[in-house]
Amino acid sequence: MKKVKYRMGKLGKYNFMKKFSQINTFLPDTRLATKSNIKAMLELYDSLYVKPDEGTGGHGILKITKLQNGYSLKGGKSTRTFHSIDALYGSLRTVLSKHKFVAQRGIDLLKHNKRAFDIRVMVQKNRNKQLVPTGIIGRLGKANKIVTNYHSGGTPLPLDTLLKSHLQGEARKEYIRRMKELGKKASSVLRKSYKSKPAFGVDIAIDSNMKPWILEINTGPDMSIFNTLKDKTMYRRILRYAKLKR
Repeated sequence: MKKVKYRMGKLGKYNFMKKFSQINTFLPDTRLATKSNIKAMLELYDSLYVKPDEGTGGHGILKITKLQNGYSLKGGKSTRTFHSIDALYGSLRTVLSKHKFVAQRGIDLLKHNKRAFDIRVMVQKNRNKQLVPTGIIGRLGKANKIVTNYHSGGTPLPLDTLLKSHLQGEARKEYIRRMKELGKKASSVLRKSYKSKPAFGVDIAIDSNMKPWILEINTGPDMSIFNTLKDKTMYRRILRYAKLKR
């Protein structure tokens, strides 16, 4: 396989990972945020997220939603409406010209108490350099916010709590196990390009049909989110793995 650059943004990671059949069905359509791509994607999907190609914490993310007679553009606390793609893109042009942005298919996120949430799976190398899922946590977004990130006001909660109204008993445990495995599988694929990285943070969205989608993989994941949980078991495990000499 052709050698890939060590540092990749969101689009580079997506293009690399979609070559692998074990995870490509879990990757939402992601393209460079050009006018033609945004127009084509809005013909296929009800909403799009426009994200900086590089950067974390949910900063600079915008959401485009199709309306009956136009489009809405939401970022932060402001929402604007446009009657045409031309008008919409005209508003985006200045932002998109400054930095590289990607357009990603919008996922109708599963909700808890009418608030959307997604998942972070922490995957780390053990002493034998094998990848192991060491933590999983839910991120409950603020009401009317388009991102769930902890540093953007999201609330970290045990995934088991967030799934209680959607899955019962053993089915819930099995689903959480599957999400850990998906995080491990996705990290194993990206590791082919990031061989020396000791940890990966896999962000997974679950749609209203319970299908998981891999939104992004962070190659320098923040561990502090796990310290917000009352039960420190996962956080202690993550710290223990972080200190391992490999």
